[in-house]
Amino acid sequence: MGSSGLAFQYATTLCGLHFLCTTSVRSFASGKQEAGGKTAATGQVLPREQLAAFVAVASMSIVCLNLSLMMNHVGFYQLCKLLQIPAVAMLEFMFFGKKVSWALARAIGVVMLGVGIATVQETSMNFWGTIVAMIGVLSTSGQQILVSRLQIEYGIGSNDLLGRTAPLMAASMLLIGPFLDQAITGSFVTDYYWTQESLLFLAVSCLLAIWVNISQYMCIGTFSALSFQVIGHVKTVFIFFFAWLLFDIPVTWNNIIGGLIAIGGISHYSQVSAAEKERDAKRRPQV
Repeated sequence: MGSSGLAFQYATTLCGLHFLCTTSVRSFASGKQEAGGKTAATGQVLPREQLAAFVAVASMSIVCLNLSLMMNHVGFYQLCKLLQIPAVAMLEFMFFGKKVSWALARAIGVVMLGVGIATVQETSMNFWGTIVAMIGVLSTSGQQILVSRLQIEYGIGSNDLLGRTAPLMAASMLLIGPFLDQAITGSFVTDYYWTQESLLFLAVSCLLAIWVNISQYMCIGTFSALSFQVIGHVKTVFIFFFAWLLFDIPVTWNNIIGGLIAIGGISHYSQVSAAEKERDAKRRPQV
């Protein structure tokens, strides 16, 4: 969909369309609950203030990430994505007192080293680009932590939470997106010339986005925001592989070595995390 393909470069508007299609998850979740003999309101009522805060943080995340990609070098953008892991750990410690063990920290360090070798090449910084990037890092981390906390605090399933937040995210992105994209690209979304091919790929993009959003909320709800960040770097390795396999994009030795280190770190993180959960379960008093 980008400049090297179909030239639909309106990234924020595209995010809005993704969330608009994701609103179908709510009707699916409601129908599934009714089929199982449950009402759609099995979880607690989610206060409007919490919903509004979530939408504000999530919208800021998307906007700042798009602005960061525009204002910064790609290498610095990738470096900031690496900072998501320590940012999540820092915010969870500051607001919820959640600590990361040294064993997990070492595994996370290996993951960050591998992804850094694979993705971060040349970097350059500027003042406002750095400010926007840091806001993007913090807001993205906050959004993922909120996904976890809202599910736990209000007893809401991942699809239910996604169904409640997706319409509001779609509305905010489609309201802000076209004007932000105009500032970035110099043209309004209505100037785009649609073809059958671009409509087809837009539909495919929206369908894939539904599954991406479902898997993100489900993964965070099942594990944690920190584990989601670590596991999410498997995506980085897959991007190199499928870019080479499907689009003949060359893969460098940095990509291969860094990817192998990252996969090793992620595997080690999974083992340490599972061992710590098992140890904590044994320590809990039996009822």
